Amino acid sequence: MAFAAVVFLAAGCTKWDDHNQSLDPKADKTLLQQITETADLSKFASLVVKSGIDKEIGGSKTYTVYAPSNAALATLDATIEADSARLRQFVSNHITSQTYYTSAVTAEKRIPMLNNKYQNINGKKIDDANITLADQYAKNGVLQVIDKMLPYRNNSWEFIETNPLMPLLQKAYLMRNFYNILDVANAVQIGVDTLGRPIYQPGTDSIRTNFFWRNVYDIRDETKQFTTFVLTDAAWVTESLRLDPYYRDSLNLYYTNANMIREYAIEGAFDAASLPDTIVSKYNVKLGVPKSAIVQTIKTSNGYVHILNKATVRLQDKFKTIVIEAENYNATSASRAGNIYKREMLDSIPGRRFVDLVAYNHGLALFNFRYNVNGLVGRQKYRVYWVAVNNSINGITTPFTQKLGIDTATSVKFFGYTTVPMFNYKEQLIGEFTLPEFRNNTNVFLTAANTTVAGTNAITCDYIRFEPVF
Repeated sequence: MAFAAVVFLAAGCTKWDDHNQSLDPKADKTLLQQITETADLSKFASLVVKSGIDKEIGGSKTYTVYAPSNAALATLDATIEADSARLRQFVSNHITSQTYYTSAVTAEKRIPMLNNKYQNINGKKIDDANITLADQYAKNGVLQVIDKMLPYRNNSWEFIETNPLMPLLQKAYLMRNFYNILDVANAVQIGVDTLGRPIYQPGTDSIRTNFFWRNVYDIRDETKQFTTFVLTDAAWVTESLRLDPYYRDSLNLYYTNANMIREYAIEGAFDAASLPDTIVSKYNVKLGVPKSAIVQTIKTSNGYVHILNKATVRLQDKFKTIVIEAENYNATSASRAGNIYKREMLDSIPGRRFVDLVAYNHGLALFNFRYNVNGLVGRQKYRVYWVAVNNSINGITTPFTQKLGIDTATSVKFFGYTTVPMFNYKEQLIGEFTLPEFRNNTNVFLTAANTTVAGTNAITCDYIRFEPVF
């Protein structure tokens, strides 16, 4: 079987060589020769030579060249041709080091070019250009003639950093959000400490990153496409002031802008015409983008940037319901591991299976579990529910009480004690609260009764749910 496969492959290669030689007399010429000998590519041929890229595509490596016709290059900016670095970027934006035939690309594909940018190809299209003369075989690849040039573009992050069209306030915020993180992949080790741990040369054991890259999207990535939204300075101020009451803390607008900007990029490339009126962010928040709010659209090498004079995010979309699974606590008020249990439960009526938390016989008054909760904003009313199942825990035959506490900047605000009835699998309303200030993290306490009596100081809970009230 293996022998037959080898024979087949060898025969296939021979037939392919015969095909090239008999049907395409250009197949024994290099890409450079074909470009140079094609009259309608004379302008591109001169740019290839002037940029020095002729030395690459005239060799034995395999390439696909998307060569603009003379008409397509008629409007080329003369300053590009006069600048050797920009010219090389431009010419190499039309060449990839792999072979792509139009018949083999039946869906949009993103391919790397020699300048480390990427282009979208699909059948007889590359970017906005049509392939007018397709799949011309060469000794070292394939030539595609196109009716438009492929301009070198900055990616979306490069637009933010360098383009004068970028609004100043949003840019200033993003530029303040660089920091270093530990990364020893390329670190230079210069010794070990007394515990045998490596010591790295300062400056080599970390990399510079940005809040936006790590928490929203890394819009530098050329392999992917993004749609990024930036606000005019006036819109930035308006939206900051609208959200500031909910995120205000000692750092002024920092947390406001950090939570505001999370919605300002999505995966996928949408121009103004194809952009939906409402998009959904990485954090599952709806951002309203009316067409009338788009001041300008900039095409980048990896998507689009839309400059908006208004961004609409409804508070009921931004402020999410938060659910804490009770068994995922962060700490207890005392060490009582032997008295804490996680139960696999079944609510027989809806058939819901769940895991809940139970503590009993711990012998402590006010024993409690602490939860570290992210996402609760200040000056926003929340309604709190829990599911707490008292199904004769360890022989307990009567209802008991437990309570919730919410940690604010100055104290712990407790709800009153709530009775946990027997055999109730439904949600119970615990009460409402409003944090007076934004907290990056809020402590929530689930607390037993103020007694040491085993039958009345148990704790049970499946989950706690915080629902914003509008």
